[in-house]
Amino acid sequence: MERCVVVEKTEAGKGQAVASAFAPEALIPTFPGPAVLFDAQDGVVQANAAAAPLVSVLADGKLPALSATIDAALKDGKPRQERVDLPPGPPGNAAALQLTLLPDAATGQLLLLGRDATLERNLIQALMQSRQLFKDLVTCSTDFAWETKPDGRFGFVSPRGALGYTARELEGSDARALAAPDEPETPAPSVWPFAAKTPLEAIEVFLRRKDGSIGCFEVSCLPVRDASGQWLGARGVARDVTEARERVDALRRAHKKLNKLANTDGLTGLLNRRAFLAELEKRLARHLRNKLRGTLIYFDLDNFKKVNDVRGHQAGDDVLKAVAEIVQRTLRVVDLASRIGGDEFLIWLEESNRGAAESIAHRLHEAAAELDRQYGVEGFPLGFSIGAVFSRLDRLETTEALISRADEAMYTAKKGGKGRSFIADLPDAGSEAAA
Repeated sequence: MERCVVVEKTEAGKGQAVASAFAPEALIPTFPGPAVLFDAQDGVVQANAAAAPLVSVLADGKLPALSATIDAALKDGKPRQERVDLPPGPPGNAAALQLTLLPDAATGQLLLLGRDATLERNLIQALMQSRQLFKDLVTCSTDFAWETKPDGRFGFVSPRGALGYTARELEGSDARALAAPDEPETPAPSVWPFAAKTPLEAIEVFLRRKDGSIGCFEVSCLPVRDASGQWLGARGVARDVTEARERVDALRRAHKKLNKLANTDGLTGLLNRRAFLAELEKRLARHLRNKLRGTLIYFDLDNFKKVNDVRGHQAGDDVLKAVAEIVQRTLRVVDLASRIGGDEFLIWLEESNRGAAESIAHRLHEAAAELDRQYGVEGFPLGFSIGAVFSRLDRLETTEALISRADEAMYTAKKGGKGRSFIADLPDAGSEAAA
């Protein structure tokens, strides 16, 4: 049926018929949305201003589906509901209309009433796009999204599943059943995120996979509450950080190993000269600031060259390692020890006095006797020549100056006969005496 735009039909007989069936002359002008009266012969009989865009588009043949629906309703007399999207107008926005078609078989006319459904359509489209975006992100993500119910069971798990389980296997299961044993290597979190009642971010959780292996996961979540504030469970995402954590641990171990290699003597495991001097410098400054004494002991091995010459260098290395073990057994945790080269060693006694220096020297001499029984060469007994000095409290002394004083004390002991010790007087007391 070819349609034309007629705002008002003036033929008296037909107007009276419409008035008797629909009474549109009062309804159409005042209707808040589009309102149009059609008949099968003349097309548009009457329309209000809100219907002008719709009537124009119909006249241009741009809504063929709606035209066909109007024709069908006029023929069979059955009411219909339609929704149409009008082409974008001058502002560039496409309007959506929800239409109700009310045919009157007696008059052969049809009243079309519409309402603006643009906001509703846009909201639905936005919701669908948002849901699709969420679905796409969850599907593509290597993380897994989840939601738990008040009883701690999963109500939702992203389609990809997690931990080797399918989503269907996890849904309805207790999240706590996935927790790894609370052990030093896999500690339990302080707050269980799958039952969170406050927002949590990047909580580290160890979970057991389907194959029995344990993975480390970083979980961020929010509590779920209804309109009244009642807690309904939690939802969030969990990211598998097992490999990343292992890489970090490996880097830490490598860094620790490198530091140890850089700071220790490769043969004995004691501090090397550089590391010892760096730490000693800090200790001297702190001791002076707090007016505390420290003791530096310098000692070497008597007749060590004979061991190398007679028993070989492997035996010599064994002697040096044995000395390091003796020193480590003798000292406290806060003390320092270093092999500074060859058969020469340094010991720093933290917060010590003359009595502590004498005690350490005595214990070293006792250990040397056993060392001589194991590795000594007849006629050339292994022993220690020991010199000990104290840090100054009247002024800051360089590490080089302190070591030089300790070296002099050690040679003083050696001049008195091998296997002896010499403990200097306090440097700020002005004199030295033999031990």
